[in-house]
Amino acid sequence: MQRMESESVSEEGGKTESNIDLSSTLKSGVFGSGIMQTKQERYRELFWEHKHTTITMCFVFWSFGTCVAFLGPTLLDLGCKTGTIFPTMSWIFFSQSFFILLGSACAGFMLKRFSREMMLIVGTSMMTITMASIPLCNALWALAIVLAIMGFFMGTIDTVANVSMICIYGKDVSPFLQAIHFFYGVGAFLSPMIAQPFLLNEDCSPFLSNDTTPFFPDYSNETLPAATLEEAREMTQIDYAFLIMALTMVPVVILTFTLMGRKHCLRLLGGAPPNREEKSTKEYESVEEPESRSISDQVPKNMAQIVVVTVLSAILMFLYDGLQAAYGGYIYSYAVKGPVKFHKSDAAYLNALFWGMFAAGRLLSIALATKLSSSFMLFCNIMGCTVGLLLMLVLRYSHVMLIIGTCLLGVFMSSVFPTALSLAEQYIHVTPSTTSFLVFGAAVGEMSMPVIVGHEFDRAGPTSFLVIGMVLCFVSIIAYMTLWLVGLTLLKPDGNWFCNRKSNQEKAEANAKF
Repeated sequence: MQRMESESVSEEGGKTESNIDLSSTLKSGVFGSGIMQTKQERYRELFWEHKHTTITMCFVFWSFGTCVAFLGPTLLDLGCKTGTIFPTMSWIFFSQSFFILLGSACAGFMLKRFSREMMLIVGTSMMTITMASIPLCNALWALAIVLAIMGFFMGTIDTVANVSMICIYGKDVSPFLQAIHFFYGVGAFLSPMIAQPFLLNEDCSPFLSNDTTPFFPDYSNETLPAATLEEAREMTQIDYAFLIMALTMVPVVILTFTLMGRKHCLRLLGGAPPNREEKSTKEYESVEEPESRSISDQVPKNMAQIVVVTVLSAILMFLYDGLQAAYGGYIYSYAVKGPVKFHKSDAAYLNALFWGMFAAGRLLSIALATKLSSSFMLFCNIMGCTVGLLLMLVLRYSHVMLIIGTCLLGVFMSSVFPTALSLAEQYIHVTPSTTSFLVFGAAVGEMSMPVIVGHEFDRAGPTSFLVIGMVLCFVSIIAYMTLWLVGLTLLKPDGNWFCNRKSNQEKAEANAKF
């Protein structure tokens, strides 16, 4: 009698377990559009749980974008201010980019010694101070030192912000990475717009050397604003632009202080709940140990596969961050000096258009990241950039095509970095050290490509600007296809999640029968 009762109880328990699995499967919305709704609800819940940190990271990246984009449109005025011919001014791109590289490399080690909040406070504060110090630089060496200091802290906050997002959101990081990088685009868009009213836009190279012809000859027969170097220095008002940009970055510094203050307040309050972000960070770092991974996440990998994915992802970031830095820095020069011969004022707005479309592309990517896979988004990004550059190269004498190509390049280039980082997180576990290496690869591209483009621009002519871009795009297609093929060996099919639930349900039904 007791045996029959126990069998009936176990049968009821099996049925109950089966019903729970079935209801949870249906509740998750496997069929129809329910899965999409569940995904969006999860993203909203995650954002609301970590809203303070996420919003802070967004504005930190806004400051980062501001510091990246101001050099291109202000290059001529900075040349007049420092008494430097235009070809030599390309080295200030190298100065900033090299120390971005150094800062991103050091950030991975610094995160082991200092808290993320402290590094963000120091980084944003130093970026603001160095931006406000640029008006004091009347020599190229002083400007190079200030930009080097700025670049180092730009590199550290780049790594820290990306690591923070991955630590908090894990596999669900894609739309949140797109969000913080959207604010990078906003800062990069507003920076040239702030500088435009204060620009003199005159190449002072002829004032410095009798053998130097103007790098931007005047094709409209307009009278040049200044007749001597001293007059040009007096007429330029570019110092006000840097002070305004520094003032807009002050609230970001205050916001990072609130992040640190909130953390300490939670610790001081008795009975305060544990910091969930710290907990998620510890869980994230503990995943590096094989024993801590769940069975469903275990995919047979060897070290060679992990290294290949990391290197290929770093190559893609190297190519596109380099292309982004080169295009943003030299589109103004190409528009004025190249076959289309834009007026200087129009070329400055073309630079702003690129960063505006860059920001719009990242805003669009936030929504697309919740609906499309990272591999498909990255493929569209690469092909869009290739088509845009190809059109500009083939129809290089067309004003309209330069504008259309700039828009295409801004939109499709915008989300390459966060999408490649999200794709790497899907293929392998991206640790803080891995993130530092990926940001390091991107920083190498930002450092080297503007120098290469500047050298070829002066040696081979403006068209080399587009030719180099096409070469980078073709190499990126090869790198992407290799990464995708390697990823197929690491990823389980997309249906595995449902299959696992289905197999659990079948097991429960089998247990119910017995």
